Amino acid sequence: MRVKAIIFDIDGTLYRSREYVKQLVDAMCEVISELLSTSWERAFELYQMIRSKFGSVSLGLKEIGIDRRTFYEELVKKLDPSQSIQPRPELKDMLNKLREMEFKVGCHTNSSRELARLVLNALGLDLEDFDIVVTSDDAEPKPMPDGYLKILNQLNLRPEEVLYVGDRWRIEVKPAKELGMKTALVSRKREGNPDIFMTDILQLLEKLRELEDP
Repeated sequence: MRVKAIIFDIDGTLYRSREYVKQLVDAMCEVISELLSTSWERAFELYQMIRSKFGSVSLGLKEIGIDRRTFYEELVKKLDPSQSIQPRPELKDMLNKLREMEFKVGCHTNSSRELARLVLNALGLDLEDFDIVVTSDDAEPKPMPDGYLKILNQLNLRPEEVLYVGDRWRIEVKPAKELGMKTALVSRKREGNPDIFMTDILQLLEKLRELEDP
């Protein structure tokens, strides 16, 4: 069955920036520290614990007594992704070409909609460049199935008609595959059994040939 939609994770998939990752982790720990009235050091321990246990900070916030929406409202006040994420005009070109090929395009992130918008803007994109956007404001974070199912429902597609593209096998790509979606892993390390493996997202147009029916 032909793929009709391509869904992208954002962080680590559409770009890589060690500087932004550090900025993000520092800001997350600062927010945890403020919301729990604890030291930054203790906040960092809690950050490491929930990331290790749940694979996702967004999903683990409830474990330490923090409301996810409140967390992201405070987090976006401390971040300016444009300071450390460079524009990638090639991404917009790629999305336009995918649309010309009659694919629906979407993004699915564990961050809030506002933080997703800021990151996309830093890349030279916007939420409006996607046919569907699902964030942790809309569904339980990955690896929970909620967001994936919401995408399928809103696009009115079967799982095998969707290609899911992410950079973390266990947390976001494997759950998509278990639901029956086609999958692509963007990583410098091979793991799992995605249908497509890439070291950079801009290889996608070429790699799509691997999904063509024999």
